[in-house]
Amino acid sequence: MKNTFTFILFITFYFVSYAQSTTGTYTLQQLQARFTHKNYTENVLLDFQKTMFRLKERPQLNEDIPGEVISWTGQNGEYSWHETYLIKKDKVQKVELIPKDHIFLKKLNSYVPGQSKFTYGYDLWSFAFVEKKLKDNFYLIEVVATSFSSMPEIITDDTLIYHLEYKTKDFKEFKLVRFKDSNAKEWKEIDQY
Repeated sequence: MKNTFTFILFITFYFVSYAQSTTGTYTLQQLQARFTHKNYTENVLLDFQKTMFRLKERPQLNEDIPGEVISWTGQNGEYSWHETYLIKKDKVQKVELIPKDHIFLKKLNSYVPGQSKFTYGYDLWSFAFVEKKLKDNFYLIEVVATSFSSMPEIITDDTLIYHLEYKTKDFKEFKLVRFKDSNAKEWKEIDQY
């Protein structure tokens, strides 16, 4: 009797754990129905499906550039996640949308008033999204960035919140296109890079 109870408890625990670990996925048919671009191959959709396997909740799906760039946004416990994928040669390839190079940061900071500076910190940049594909095959990305402060929980006059637009062809090199303070109406265009 004790062994039977232990066995039933084990099986119940296994199925509940499995069900909870896979609730973040979509079926192939659900993925096909959610996207406007109808020519995604089964291989692309299955690869994309695998990226969500360990999420506890189903993410919101985004088709940033139909047929080229897809992404999802969701929560896994207390953390929010956003991942973007480039579709290339019947495969999905994860891409980074936040620049990591110092050239981009130096260019951005050259437009910032004295005491404020932008840095790469996970808590200083919002999720970035591919807004559109430009005529010259660049992808335009939009993000909101907050300038660095030694005490980020205290907003001071030196803390800036900027809306940024930048472009990339390869998701490795990024060029600042324009920016604006979150309180401003006008964008500042970047002429030279």
